[in-house]
Amino acid sequence: MTFPSLRHGALCSAAVMALAHASAFGQDNSARNGGEPTSQGASGISDIVVTAQKRAESVQDIPIAVSAIGGAALAQRGATDLTAIASTVPGLNVSEQVGQARLTLRGIGVDNISTGAESSVAFNQDGVFFSRSAAALASFYDVERVEVLRGPQGTLYGRNATGGSVNILTNRPTFSTKGGISLTYGNYDTVNAEAYYSTGLSDKVAVRVAGQIQNHSGYGRNRLTGADVDDKHSQAVRGQLLFEPTEQLTILIGADYYNQKDRSNTYHYFGPAGFTAAGDPVTPTGLLLGGFDPGPRNVASVRNPSNSAEFWGARADISYELTDNLTLRSLSAYRSSDFVVESDLNPIGVNLFPIDFGETSGEYSQELQLNLDTDSHKLVVGAFYMHENIDGFIRGPLNLRAVGGPDLFVQGFYSGGRLKTDAAAVFAQDSYSVTDRLRLTLGARYSWEKKRVADQSDFNFDDLYDPANGPRGQVHRADKNFNAFTPKIGVDFDIADKTMVYASYSKGFKAGTFNLGSAGPALDPEKVDAYEIGLKSTLLDGHLRANISGFYYDYSDLQVGKVQGQLLVLENAAAAEIYGIEGEFTLEPVRDLIVGVNASWLHARFKRYVTADQARPGGDGSTRDENGVPAFDLAGNALPQAPNYTIDLSAQYSFDVPGGALTIRGESFWSDRVFFSPFNLNYMSQPAYDVQNAYVTYRTDSGLRLTGFIRNIGNETIRASGQVATTLLGSPVLGFVKPPRTYGLTVAFNL
Repeated sequence: MTFPSLRHGALCSAAVMALAHASAFGQDNSARNGGEPTSQGASGISDIVVTAQKRAESVQDIPIAVSAIGGAALAQRGATDLTAIASTVPGLNVSEQVGQARLTLRGIGVDNISTGAESSVAFNQDGVFFSRSAAALASFYDVERVEVLRGPQGTLYGRNATGGSVNILTNRPTFSTKGGISLTYGNYDTVNAEAYYSTGLSDKVAVRVAGQIQNHSGYGRNRLTGADVDDKHSQAVRGQLLFEPTEQLTILIGADYYNQKDRSNTYHYFGPAGFTAAGDPVTPTGLLLGGFDPGPRNVASVRNPSNSAEFWGARADISYELTDNLTLRSLSAYRSSDFVVESDLNPIGVNLFPIDFGETSGEYSQELQLNLDTDSHKLVVGAFYMHENIDGFIRGPLNLRAVGGPDLFVQGFYSGGRLKTDAAAVFAQDSYSVTDRLRLTLGARYSWEKKRVADQSDFNFDDLYDPANGPRGQVHRADKNFNAFTPKIGVDFDIADKTMVYASYSKGFKAGTFNLGSAGPALDPEKVDAYEIGLKSTLLDGHLRANISGFYYDYSDLQVGKVQGQLLVLENAAAAEIYGIEGEFTLEPVRDLIVGVNASWLHARFKRYVTADQARPGGDGSTRDENGVPAFDLAGNALPQAPNYTIDLSAQYSFDVPGGALTIRGESFWSDRVFFSPFNLNYMSQPAYDVQNAYVTYRTDSGLRLTGFIRNIGNETIRASGQVATTLLGSPVLGFVKPPRTYGLTVAFNL
C-alpha cells in the first residue's frame, strides 16, 4: 500500500468521526471544558489546566493529543509510579526492565536497556528533562498532575521526543498552611506512606516538603535460597522553597532524593528460544545440566538478586514578568543517577552466568524561555543546553560448565566505559489567531549534539575469575556530531463552541549514539515525519468529553535493540510505517456517574528491515544480511511494545452516605498481543490479556479518606518485557513480570 493511501485511510477515518460529533452536538454552547470528573455533588466534567505547550491552558484548548491525569485521580488509584497510569493513556506502554523504564508511545520508544541507552519518549519533571529512564520510576508522590503528549514533540521539547513526552508536575509551595498523610497496608506485607506539609514563612516566602516510603515483600522467591524476589524497599523526599520578592519575580528552588535497595529487577525464565542452523530446537544449557524451571514469578539462582538505586537532583526555576503579557523564564537543573543490579542470566538452578548492570550519570541542563501571550499570539522562544557524563558497565563471570568444561569460573564478560553528551538547541513556536475561531501554529527547532565515547568490550576465557581484574585490550575512543531541523505547522478551527478540529505536520529527531561497551561505530539518528488530525469536544452541557485523533508516521533509521553475542546493542533498522486512531471519551449520563473509555488502534510495522538472529543461525532460508550472514526479512513485522489495540473502560459512581460520601470505581483494560522483539515470535511476547481493578472510597465530611482497592483481580501473570539471552546458555528467554493480585486499604487525611 502506498504512502498516500495509508495516510488517507488513517487520517480520514478520524476526520469522519470528528465531523459526526460536530454535526450531532455542534449546537451545544454551554459545555464546560473536559478534564477529570468533578467531586461528588457537582455536575459535569471538570477542566484540567496543563502546561504541555510551555504555557498554562486548558487541556481541551490544545491542538495536540495530550492526556492529563490529576492528582486526585492518581491518589484514588494509589499510583506510586508511572506503570500505574499506562492503561489510561491511549498508545502508552510502560514496563520495567533491569531497573529502567521502557516507555513506548504509538510504537516509538526505547528497545534497549543496556547502560547508556536513551528513550525515544522524553521524560520531564517540573520542566526538567531526565535523560536516565531509571529515574523515571522514582517520582510519583505529591503530584499535581501527569501530562502525556502523544506524537513527536520536536519543537518545544526536542531532545529524544520522537515518540512524545511524559511530564510530571509536582505540587508547588502554598502560602496557606496545608498538610496531609497517607498510609497504605496490603497483602505482600505492603506498607506505604506519603506525607506533605506546605506553609508560608512570610508573605513572600513559602515552603513545601513531601516524602514517600514504599515497602512490600516479594511477589516471588528464589527457590534455591528461599529469599524473596521482586520486593521493594524505597524512600524519597522532596523540598521546595518559593520566593516572590516582587509581583513580577518568582523564584522556585527545589531538591529531591530517592533511595531503593531490595531484590527487584531480576531476570525470570520464560522458556527456550534457540534453534540449530538446521532448525532443530535447542534446550537451554541450564536444564541440560540438571536445572529446572522455577515458574514465571520465581527464580532459581545460587546468588540472591540485588537492586540498589540512588537518584537526586536540584533545580532553580526563575520567572520574571517583563510586561503584562511577556515573561522570561530560566530553568537550571542538575540530576544524578546511580544504580547497580545484580541478576542471573541462568536463573534455572545452575550457577553459570551471574550478571551485573551498573550506571552512574551526572546531568546538567539549562533552559531559557520567552513567553508572549496576547489575544492574537501565543509565542514561545527558547534555548536549551545539556551536558551529561555516563559511566556504565555490564559484567559477569562465566562457568566453564556452560561450554562443556570443568566447574570453574573464568573472568568472563565485560562491556562498559564512559559516554559524554553535549546538546544544545534553539526553538520557537507561535500560535496566531487568524480569526476568533481559526488559529495557525508555526514552530521550528534546531538541535545539535556531540557524543564522545571511551569504552571497552572483552570476553576472557583464559583467566580464572577475580573481581579485581578489569578488561583487557585498548580503550576504544570515538566522537560524532549530530544535528537536525525539526519544524511544525498546524491549524485548528472551532467548528462549534467547545468543539475544535485540528491538523498538523511535525518532525521528530533522536540523535545517534554509541552502544556503550561495544567498542563499535556510532548509530545514525532516528527521524519521524508525523501527520495528525484530531477533534476535541465538550458536549451535552459539559457531561460528555470526546477527543479523537488519527495519525500517520514515516519513521526512518529506527534504533532497534537486539542481543549480539553477549551484548545488548542497538542497530539502525531501515524504516517503519505507523498509523492509527485513538479516542478518549468521558460521559456523565446521570449526576455523579462517570463512565470513561480510552482506546487505541495501532498499525506499527517495519517497511524494510533485514537482520540476523543468533538464536536461529539458519535464518529464514532465503535472506542474508549485508555481511552475507543468514538473516530474516522483517518487513511487515510489528514494532516491539506496540499492540494492535488497547481498550481501557472505567466507571465510577458517587453518592452521599451518613457522615460523608462513597465512591465505587471499576476498571477493565484489554490489550492485544505485545511482541518484545522485532522477530515477532509468540514465545517472545505477552499474549492478548485483560486485567481488572476495583476501588471503594469513603470520604468523611471532616477530610478523612478511606480507600479499599484490589488490582489485577484475576491474578493474571503478565509478562512486561523479554529478551533472548546468549547462545552460550542455549538461548533461554528471560524477562520481567507485572505484579500479581494486590489488595489493601489506604487511609488518608488532609489538614
